[in-house]
Amino acid sequence: MNITQENVDALNAVLKVEVTEDDYADQVNQFLKKQQKSASMQGFRPGKVPFGLIKKMYGVNAKVEEIQKLINDSIFKFIENEKLDVLGQPLPKEVDETIDWNTQKEFVFEYDLGLSPAIDVKLKASKKFISYDIQPDDNLIDKYVEEITSRYGTVGTGDVVEAKDIVVADIAELEDGEVKNGGLAKLANVSVERATDDFKKKIIGLKPDAELKIDVSEIYREVSEVATLMGVDESAVQSAGKEFQFKVVSISRMVPSEINQELFDKVYGKETVSSVEEFRQKLADEAKGMLDSQGKNKLRNDIVEYLLDSVKFDLPDSFLKKFIHATSKEPVTIEQIEADYAQHSSTFRWQLIENKLISDHNIKVEESEVVEKAKEMIVANFKQFGQEVPAEELENYAKTVLAKQEERQKMYNELYSDKILDLVSEKCKLESKEVTYDEFVKLAAKK
Repeated sequence: MNITQENVDALNAVLKVEVTEDDYADQVNQFLKKQQKSASMQGFRPGKVPFGLIKKMYGVNAKVEEIQKLINDSIFKFIENEKLDVLGQPLPKEVDETIDWNTQKEFVFEYDLGLSPAIDVKLKASKKFISYDIQPDDNLIDKYVEEITSRYGTVGTGDVVEAKDIVVADIAELEDGEVKNGGLAKLANVSVERATDDFKKKIIGLKPDAELKIDVSEIYREVSEVATLMGVDESAVQSAGKEFQFKVVSISRMVPSEINQELFDKVYGKETVSSVEEFRQKLADEAKGMLDSQGKNKLRNDIVEYLLDSVKFDLPDSFLKKFIHATSKEPVTIEQIEADYAQHSSTFRWQLIENKLISDHNIKVEESEVVEKAKEMIVANFKQFGQEVPAEELENYAKTVLAKQEERQKMYNELYSDKILDLVSEKCKLESKEVTYDEFVKLAAKK
């Protein structure tokens, strides 16, 4: 086999692969002999089917398969031996339709190759980034208290429909002003909070036994939600009339829990918190962890944005568009790829910048770090539900998570990302700025 590389330009190349019969004949024969040993055919004893017949039945498929396998292995070795820095993977050019696999013994195939550009990532000591230290203010803690008291509250009744109520309503399709015989009808629980703005205006303030005439499709934004509400298919909602009777039967309302020792014990365990001040401080501490994560993400995004803008290099765009089209998990058109290519391009560019930083600064992630990362994630997940992971079980939980290749790779990626963040923070100026949560939200919205 002979492989030659022809550079089209600095970022594109074509690999020409020439295959002769000597390259694949032995592998094909070995495959056919293996088939012969296990072949069973009428008129012949098992394993005694003539080789010529086996070759006639499986020869062409074996030839195609072995040649493809040989090419893939050889191209990989060529790229490795030549130390080529490639993007994506080689893409075969269109196969010559004149190939006669039955009789032809020598073949020539061509593959497009995208080459990585040479890039230089300089982390300037003069470049300043801001690390936001977000403080949980009273407004944020008040929202947390409201959420928790609602979560641990009880269901009560209301006299007048309010914005967060559930309205039990008798909904029935009308025809000529009367309830339609065989029409859509349901005693349904309508969430005021999820309703459309127009529908909220109609029902907020109503009392039990109040009646309205409505179009049932206006209750929620999505037809699927209305169909679920009425217990029918979407087609039934779409084909129904436009006039329905809506009668308020009752009003259900979540009554918030009192802020007392019973609530503290439910949320944090018996006698862990004993006052409103301690309760709010506990919530503030938990909020701080979430806010620190948001601040870190903002810093990370600012660094990525800066490096994407400041590190200049070209990409083999035409090749990458073909690569996206060839490897997409979902069917995608060239037009869709063109429309989204700016985002795809940023992803490729950041991967190259990230890889360059990892290489230049010898950044490594050890297996032990990945295990610890998994443990931290597991502990945090359990903590969300007020539970603790027994120490003796934590190791097994971590092994279970990391047994999934996708989760393992995610952990590695996050750790590399964290180490790059640390690197940039060390090489550049990092200024800490204290802000409230509301101030941070406004800052983030400006981007």
